Amino acid sequence: MSSGLSLPQERLLRCLGQYSQSIEKAWDVTREISLPGLSESLGVVRSALNVPLTGLEKQGLIFKRMAHVIGGGSRRRNVYHLTEQGRILFDTLGEDNAKQRKSSSVGLPFGDFPQSGEIHGRSSVIEEAISMYNEQHCIILSGLPGIGKTTVGLAVANEILGTGSNIRWTTANEFSDFETLCQSMAITSPLPSDIGALTQQLAKQHKDETFIFDDVHMISERHMPKFLSICRQMEQLQGPKMIFVGREPLVSFGKVERISIPPLETSEAIKLLGSNQSQEDREHIAERLGGHPLAILLYKEEASLPETNEDIQSYVEEVVLSTLDDSTRSGLDHLVLLPRPIEAKKAHDDEVVGTLDDSAFLRWTSGMEKMELQHLIRNVRRSTMSREEQLQLHKQAVTHWEECAETPDDQIILLFHRICAESDDLDTYCSSAYDTLVSTHSSALSVLFEQAIETSQQPSHLHYLAAKVALDRCEPKHVRRHFDSIEEESHFNEIDMGLAYLEGRIEDADKAIAKGLELGTQQQKNQLALSAASRRLDDRISSTLPKGVVNEIKRYLTKIILPNEPEQRAVTVVALTMVQHALALIEENFTKAETLRATLMSVGGVDGALVMGLKAKSLLIESKSQPHQFSTAVEHTKQAIAMQTSSIHRDSLRLSLVEALLETDEEQAKVEFLQITKPNISPNSVAIHRLHARWWMCKSLLESSMRQIALKEAITQHRAAGCPRAANELEARLHSLL
Repeated sequence: MSSGLSLPQERLLRCLGQYSQSIEKAWDVTREISLPGLSESLGVVRSALNVPLTGLEKQGLIFKRMAHVIGGGSRRRNVYHLTEQGRILFDTLGEDNAKQRKSSSVGLPFGDFPQSGEIHGRSSVIEEAISMYNEQHCIILSGLPGIGKTTVGLAVANEILGTGSNIRWTTANEFSDFETLCQSMAITSPLPSDIGALTQQLAKQHKDETFIFDDVHMISERHMPKFLSICRQMEQLQGPKMIFVGREPLVSFGKVERISIPPLETSEAIKLLGSNQSQEDREHIAERLGGHPLAILLYKEEASLPETNEDIQSYVEEVVLSTLDDSTRSGLDHLVLLPRPIEAKKAHDDEVVGTLDDSAFLRWTSGMEKMELQHLIRNVRRSTMSREEQLQLHKQAVTHWEECAETPDDQIILLFHRICAESDDLDTYCSSAYDTLVSTHSSALSVLFEQAIETSQQPSHLHYLAAKVALDRCEPKHVRRHFDSIEEESHFNEIDMGLAYLEGRIEDADKAIAKGLELGTQQQKNQLALSAASRRLDDRISSTLPKGVVNEIKRYLTKIILPNEPEQRAVTVVALTMVQHALALIEENFTKAETLRATLMSVGGVDGALVMGLKAKSLLIESKSQPHQFSTAVEHTKQAIAMQTSSIHRDSLRLSLVEALLETDEEQAKVEFLQITKPNISPNSVAIHRLHARWWMCKSLLESSMRQIALKEAITQHRAAGCPRAANELEARLHSLL
């Protein structure tokens, strides 16, 4: 330690010395040089830094100014910088002996890793956790809110990183499913929706890593069974080790070995309070607060202490929250009901964010992009709110988020508040959310539609939407839960047909189509006939179809009656001509195909690139019988791909090119395949399910190590696309590999 500096002062000097002199006049600065950031880095309460900071200021080693903390609301806050004299002293400090040197072989951290700060009094529980981790494939770290579960988990993670093993960390919220948790762990590979394929892929690709799932108690009942099923299967396959961090009771996790995080011993708890109080006073405070780390961090000198053995939650309610003024408490209440972290600038009153942060009421995501209330604070305040208070807050939140919702994440928050506020016309809001958000936020919609059903007096349409999401996610069990509650006959039939396809019940699906062609308006019948014809057309692996199937498709097309309304008529003509063109190519009637393309060109508003793509598909098929024309067909296809304005059309056309190249030039097929968009979204139409099925099919042919996994997912996607015969054929192929 440098002479003239106390240990806290030296540690503060080291923290501030990491930041460049260039930020001294910046308007926006990092939170790490504010009081909350410094206290978290050093692992002490804010008030414990007052004395050492004042001492450093008096010595002319640091200076204080007001600045805007990035992501921390609109109010400016105190931040600290080293003076020139402070920088000179910092340069003489040398290596920090308090920090252990890392091994030369260190693993990599991935995902939403928490901020690392000083840890007090946890060496024994960390050693116990490491020992259990070495003996078990899965362990649980559990305990009360604010007791330090994440802190211990982070310490364990750092120990594991030191052995050279990679760690992937994710933190769950009320909308999390396994797939979204994987995305936040920075797993970028396309994730199969088939559970068997997914577990096999993760076990294979991440075998020597460790997955840490924080706040697992937050995972909803809607997603928990699938989450647990995947984890258990990964364990059976000896895939990545797993650490679950959460609040008891975690009954669903069964007999997984667990460690309960205890309160801190008094001798360690007092270290959180700094040294500006007497030893006796610090011991008294730590004992009265039961060694609970967050309660100690929330402690203010002017606040009264709880009676011995008084419940910490009562202390938070009666002492901690009672110190807030009306404005700050109102701002806090608007954060209490949020289902997940948000950007500070989008808080109902972002003026109070700085105040709450200074008081240790907030927790931040790893990059400081978003914040939420400490769960202990949130849980206590939620439990004391009346239903009427909550309803009013949700209504106010709807008005607020209607004005500031910009991103899909914001739209999810808005829908959440609409549902909780029991807004009128919920069916319309949920339908709109399905249309715009299902491809990227199906996990959240799954949960929200369940909540909407509970609040609705007439939930039939909501059951229909929930069933549609489950179909998109290839979850037949959840489809069945909503199936019988759908009252609208056409909607019931639509879900009946989709479920039959997903479960491979071909006869039942055909009956549902026949019934659907008798229901609804002519426009609905047209849509169903086109969809049925297109499904049957794609329900194959080979490039040919039996004559009987071709006739079946043509019979579907006879059910179509062109509308009189010009715009609808044009849309129907284009869709009908596209199916007829595909049929002409199957029958190798290239003259008819050319005539149909000319018909399309005559329809107003048809994209010329679309017609160019159809011609490319025709040339690729025609070149099979005329190999000398193949290079010309490939070149035309590449030109057509470059012309496409729709990513779906572009990927579909490039898949056609890959499928053609597989027969002649596998290396070039691999090159083209890498340029196709990976299926990292939830399909919201049978067309995208078909596209994904083709992608996984090509992957099974191009990557032998992934063959079984890719075939499993291709089978699932074919069924979801309404192509059960293709799925059955691939299933037979898969069985031959086993």
